[in-house]
Formats: sequence, C-alpha cells, structure tokens
Amino acid sequence: MTRLNKENIIPRKALLRKIVDPNNGDLLDNGLVLWFPHPHSFTGEDSVELHVHGGIAVVSSIISALQKLPGFRIAEAGEFTKRAYLAGKLDATEVEGLADLLRAETETQRRQAIRQATGELAELYNKWRTSILTCMAHLEAYVDFGEDQDIGHEVLSSLQYAIQSLKSEVGSHLNDNRRGERLRNGVRVAIIGEPNVGKSSLINILSRRNVAIVSPYAGTTRDILEISLDIGGYPIVLCDTAGLRHSVDPVENEGLRRAREAASTADLVIIVMDVSTGPAKLLQLSTKEMARLECERLNLSFNAEGNYLVLLNKLDLTSSSVSINQSGVSALSCKTGQGLEEFLVDLEKKLAELCANPMQEAPLITSSRQRHHVQVAFRHLEKFLDIIEQQGDLALAGEQLRRSAKQIGSITARGKIDTEEMLDVLFRSFCIGK
Repeated sequence: MTRLNKENIIPRKALLRKIVDPNNGDLLDNGLVLWFPHPHSFTGEDSVELHVHGGIAVVSSIISALQKLPGFRIAEAGEFTKRAYLAGKLDATEVEGLADLLRAETETQRRQAIRQATGELAELYNKWRTSILTCMAHLEAYVDFGEDQDIGHEVLSSLQYAIQSLKSEVGSHLNDNRRGERLRNGVRVAIIGEPNVGKSSLINILSRRNVAIVSPYAGTTRDILEISLDIGGYPIVLCDTAGLRHSVDPVENEGLRRAREAASTADLVIIVMDVSTGPAKLLQLSTKEMARLECERLNLSFNAEGNYLVLLNKLDLTSSSVSINQSGVSALSCKTGQGLEEFLVDLEKKLAELCANPMQEAPLITSSRQRHHVQVAFRHLEKFLDIIEQQGDLALAGEQLRRSAKQIGSITARGKIDTEEMLDVLFRSFCIGK
C-alpha cells in the first residue's frame, strides 16, 4: 500500500496516491487518501479512507492486500457506527436516525431520518432532561435549606408549574397517533370488497405492473398479497385481499379470515365497490357512513375511529354520470384509468393525515423503544404532581423526578449501555462497513 506517515499527509485533505500491494509492489489503483486523526473522525479514532475506483476486481484486490497487514480484519455490520456511539460521537436516537436514513425508500422517510440523524430529536429530549434536573436541584435546595435560607413556599409552586408544563408537552409528544412510527415503517393499507369488484386490478394499476392475478372468476385471490409502494412520497404496504363472500371451501374461508384480519389491523382501509351495480345512490352519505354500511353488508367489523376511503370502480361500465362531492370517495375505471388522478389525490391527502410532515412539525417518536421510555417518564411526572398536590413526602417526589430524568436520558444514552442485547438490537440493521 502507499506508505503513510504524519510527515507526508495532511489531515482531512484528499491526496492522490498510487495504491500498491505491499508484498509484491503491484500497482492496484490510483486513488484518493484521506487521513482523519483522532478525535476528529466519525468513530473518534485514527482513521484513513481510501477512495478508489468501484470495479469489483479493484476493490477485491485492495481488500486482499489489506488482509495481509497485521491486525487487519473486515468490519462487522454496523461496527463503525457502534464505535462512534461508544466513543460518544453519536447518541442512540442519532444511531436510529442513521439506520432509518440508510433504509429510507421515500422522500418523506429520508427527511424524517435526516432530522433524527442530525440530532433534532435528541435536542428535544436533552432539553426535557435538563428541565427535570433543574427542578430536582430546586426541590433539593428547598428540602435541605428552606428554613435556614428563607426559601419560601413559592419555590414549590413554581416547581409544580414547571413540571405541569413539561408534562403537557410530553403528553402532546405521546399523543401523536404514532405518525412518526407509521412514516418510518410504512402505512398498512388493506383493499377490501366483494369478489370481482376490481381489488386486484387496483393493486396492479397502483403498482404499474401485474402483481396480482385478475380473473372474472370469484375466489381468485385467496391469500394476502402485499406490495410496498411510494405514493406521493409516503411509504405504504398495500394488501390485496380475498373477495368477501359466503363460502364452504375451507381454503377460501381461511383467506376470508385473513382478509378480515388485515382490515382490522390496517392503518387505512380502501373499500372497493362496483359502481355499475348501483352504490352511487349512497353518495349523499358521508364517507364514514358509506364505509359502515358496506362493512355491515360484508359482515366486516367497522371501526368508527378507523380510516376509510371508498372507491367506486368500473366507471367504464356505467352510462350515467357519477357526481362526487365529498372527500374520501372516488370513482374510477381500473380498466381505462379514468379517475385515477382524482383517486390518488384523495389517497395522498389521507396518507398526509396519517403520517408526519418532517418539514413542518417538531420531531416525532419514531420507534417503540423511544415511546416506551417517554411513556414511563410521563408517568413519573404524573406521580410527582400527585405527591406534591397531596403534600406528601418531598423526598419521594424527588425520586419520581430522578426516575423520569433517567428514562429520558435512556432514550439518547450517549455512549452509555446497560446490556449487550441493546447494542445488538441497535446496530444489527446496519450494513457491513457502516
């Protein structure tokens, strides 16, 4: 390899060098060499980067030459990020954000991930933790020196007000309808309806390829067919389901059970109806009411708090015009594409409601790990206020603040770990070399 020492290379400046095999002197490539002395590197350690041509043979020959160096080994998956975390260069939320950034498939996912990876979520949690620690210090001063230093009861009142305000902010953060997590993982969308209303045709037209079998015969779709799509920048997992009807076929009945289960667990249900058979007469009803009536007709559980879109398909088979005046109901022809743009507008509006807007909102919870710690911290804040209002033990009240601060600190956990299992969960999703 090209010989590097502190005299012939400038830190953080790219230099063009010949890269040769140290054993036989063969030229492997001409590439850029970047030297990052500690602590000014990604991992906080002495690091060197080789920027070479990306051909398979070039990369393989360089790795083969490097493997002949004493102590050299290939990095494990996520090892560089793990080292950066252990060195305190990244906190746990930034690590999660970086992992999300690497697997982001849509623009909105990328925007949310980059905000978290650059520390915006950690900044919010660190602010909360600092507020709790400040209140803890004031409470301790009141308990220890209240009488001697003439610290009045108004200190306790101000603490109550500060924690009540913080509790409200944390509560609002929790009451986000899981929009950050939904954006991170994808919105689950179930397509439901009778046989032959065009459910499979819809999934084909949305995916722009024939992923589902389309047939005039009922019962063609028996299992759940899932496909991931990007709709207007929002990630969705679209589920095609079996047509809902009465059947004596045990295999089809299992498909019907799975269809109902998919509808009950979906973030959004698209109910497809055949417009040529007369459902247009229901258009004077609200979207929710139309969905409720169709669910009852199909013997499907209706969730009054759920999210529904109604799609009237086979517009090409009706001679009468279909006038739609409410959002959430669309008419189209999966065969001709008529009405598709209008349906996509409705779908994107609903997805925008279900997901976060990373550019317009405060950072949101994006993982179940974060949510758990915030929920526990919130409960400790509630207990603190209960104890103070009941004029109970102030030492016990202070313990509630300490536990709340610990939970918030566990979310970021900069360079601190409790178990090896946490590290495994945190870093196993990274690719080799990251």
